[in-house]
Amino acid sequence: MRVALVFVHGIGNRDGRAYGKKVELRDALFQRFLLARAVPELSGSEIRNPLWGELGTAVGWSPATLPTGRNGERLGGADPVVADLVAVADPSGSGMPLVEAARTDLRDAVDLLYSFLNLRGRDAAEIEELADQAVALADWCEGADLDVATVDDDRELVELLVWRTAPVMVPAPGMETLGPGRQVRVAARAALIAAVDEYRRSTVGSPTRHMAAALRRLMGRPASLLIGDVLVYLASRGTPERPGQIVSLVTRDLEEASRDGPLVVVAHSMGGNIVYDVLSHFRPDLEVDTLVTVGTQVGFFEELRLFPAARAGRPANVRRWINVVDRGDPLSYTAAPVLDGVTDYEYSTDALWAHGAYFRQPTFHARLAARVREARS
Repeated sequence: MRVALVFVHGIGNRDGRAYGKKVELRDALFQRFLLARAVPELSGSEIRNPLWGELGTAVGWSPATLPTGRNGERLGGADPVVADLVAVADPSGSGMPLVEAARTDLRDAVDLLYSFLNLRGRDAAEIEELADQAVALADWCEGADLDVATVDDDRELVELLVWRTAPVMVPAPGMETLGPGRQVRVAARAALIAAVDEYRRSTVGSPTRHMAAALRRLMGRPASLLIGDVLVYLASRGTPERPGQIVSLVTRDLEEASRDGPLVVVAHSMGGNIVYDVLSHFRPDLEVDTLVTVGTQVGFFEELRLFPAARAGRPANVRRWINVVDRGDPLSYTAAPVLDGVTDYEYSTDALWAHGAYFRQPTFHARLAARVREARS
């Protein structure tokens, strides 16, 4: 099968069931947005996800020196990161972070909802349904006119969003009736409602105190891992003649994909630094049609002269380069001021959890596809 896209992940990714589910949803969203809308000739092609995180820093998600500040607060048996997201998204303790977001922009509410999703226990078919629902929500929210003032809570909002985006169609297996002629897939609706119910079970003490602790964890974990992964990578990246393990692993998928012709590469966070190093220094012969870096530090690292040699612009083997920056992401930097030929785009959520949530958000995928389609036209 033709390899259309190589995704190079950032910090904090280690092998396991949770990582595999995250990849499934991300790939499904890439297929429906980036490939189908921006590179339709490659729609349905294979997506490669080289897992270099296993070769990075060994502290994983639990550096012993990072203060936790949990003091007994919990989220039942759920993912603790979800509790942190809720605390930061809903610092007042209103219990309605989605409704609060929707009062400003429905798209923000949808992105927040998908950021809350817990994919554990979801099979491939359910993840595909969630991806289909993401497309429907992203498209509908672009021109939606919904009076959120009449919505009482987050669960009601989700039910309303699902109903508004349900297609009018003949009943089919696996579909549930939501009114005259409107049908919705049962698994997608159940997963979205479960996301709301899960964060409702979160128990918090003082909202302000818990938000401060949650913010420290959300920002402290990525920052700690970035420092560790950067040090490991710089110490072991090797030379073009004898590349290190991380360079070799990422290069292998890029090389295999490039045999089918120019490809699309998306790189997140530290993955952007690795890809830039590979394409500009280790393997300048690998042709890339479109490079997309998201929440990366390439521009900053270039200023610090952390790459093998100072360069003035986009590598000659990269036809176009889009760099996505969110002001709310403390690990996201512009690249255009120091690298000619790079186009910086701002994805302005201003969300404090932005760094780890880009690729779960339907609006992000929709806007990224639009930018890539525009760049390739």
